[in-house]
Amino acid sequence: MRLSGWVVIQLINMSLASQASVSNTTTSSTSGVEANAAKEGNPATPLRPVQGSTGFIFPAIWSFPPFFTLQPNPSTMAHQVELWSKLVLDWARVNRVFMVHCEAGGDDTPEVFHNKAIRRRLMPNGVRSVIGSLVKDGRAAPDPPKQADTYLIYWKKPDEWGNVIYDWVIDNGMNGTIMTFWEITEGELAESTEFHGLPASLLRRAIDTLVKKAKAQIIKGEGEAGEGVRFF
Repeated sequence: MRLSGWVVIQLINMSLASQASVSNTTTSSTSGVEANAAKEGNPATPLRPVQGSTGFIFPAIWSFPPFFTLQPNPSTMAHQVELWSKLVLDWARVNRVFMVHCEAGGDDTPEVFHNKAIRRRLMPNGVRSVIGSLVKDGRAAPDPPKQADTYLIYWKKPDEWGNVIYDWVIDNGMNGTIMTFWEITEGELAESTEFHGLPASLLRRAIDTLVKKAKAQIIKGEGEAGEGVRFF
């Protein structure tokens, strides 16, 4: 289902404006959008935020069917991808999602890309466009490199994770000690931290940012001990 570029731009602009002043738990008026849709011969459907299966509040535009189809007009698509990118980051942050598969389909499709209530799904080419935009903005990266399916989602960038981890080390007086990668994200002390469960590849990137700042040194390990880090 496609609408004219003008209608979709109005919808997206309206949604962006509402999100700039409204948090993940509030609603906004969409009467103007409904009127525009009706003017174009499309039935007016009340658009309102929807709570997902995990408690995340999806914005009103997530209930608008054309949002799930990449629009042909370049300007319209740019607005659309921008809004999708923000939505993916918000959804990943709230649900602590660190990785997305662009080719996932069926029941494996992340909820953010599949609104079952309106039977709409963002197809893989659309997902790739959104993730590609995040990569360009430094908010995602292929993992492993040199493939185009699995991506780390940076709702916190590696340097931000590095700062969070380093502050935790200093606050707990662990500078000068050696910790394994496993202890940092899975150990007992890490259970109540924001970085508990951080994927190893993302942890490595975060630690690398500290190494570049001379705040950490990677210690090669053997066997089950794994790699370690000394913080300065």
